[in-house]
Amino acid sequence: MSTVKQAIGEIDVVAFERPIKKTDKVGNWPTGTIGAVVSDYGEHKEVEIVGDAGETLDLVVVPVEQLKLIEKHHHHA
Repeated sequence: MSTVKQAIGEIDVVAFERPIKKTDKVGNWPTGTIGAVVSDYGEHKEVEIVGDAGETLDLVVVPVEQLKLIEKHHHHA
């Protein structure tokens, strides 16, 4: 019996399952870095990493299999 992994969508909070290394500019993020999904490209998600003051530190597009769902965003009416 297999468990179904909950789909990760926009606004969900995620953590990196492995280090993310960007080659074009700064931005090497270790395993466990927390971010929020800002764009959903299907098998890839754009994740925003935010600093302590709420400023955007980086935007990274990451394959969904390298992300772990931390908190699911729920719509409130």
